[in-house]
Amino acid sequence: MLSYEDVKQKPKTLMAMTSLKASEFEELLVSFAATWAEETGRNLTKGGRPPIIASMADRLLFILFYLKTYPLQEVIAHLFGMSQPQANFTIHLLSRVLNKTLDARGHKPARLTEEMLSRLEQEARQDLGIDGTERRINRPVNDLGQRIHYSGKKNATL
Repeated sequence: MLSYEDVKQKPKTLMAMTSLKASEFEELLVSFAATWAEETGRNLTKGGRPPIIASMADRLLFILFYLKTYPLQEVIAHLFGMSQPQANFTIHLLSRVLNKTLDARGHKPARLTEEMLSRLEQEARQDLGIDGTERRINRPVNDLGQRIHYSGKKNATL
């Protein structure tokens, strides 16, 4: 089973799994734990079923790993020692907690066009390139359609 204790000693692995350094992870963990307490209101000492993921650090690792890599729920369930339905429930619960945590810290992504545009105006200008793949299309039968869709290539390169 994956755990934060195993990963925190491996900075490259933690970065690959969460996009955070150990210090950033631990800083976020404090806010995440506070949001968890107010969001769920659970007191684990009062009985009930034990949580699937016991430590708060492992919960944060779970949701950050899921959001960074988007594995199949069956895969993340196996990695964290749970069933797929439990993984689904955990993803939804921890996503809500993480969103509220990021919102409280002022790190939630902009969703409104005006807000996004104002943030982009503050950013430094960057060059951008889009990589695309040319795909074949069915050739039109009529002469006009063939001229419109002609790419200039003589032969296919397949």
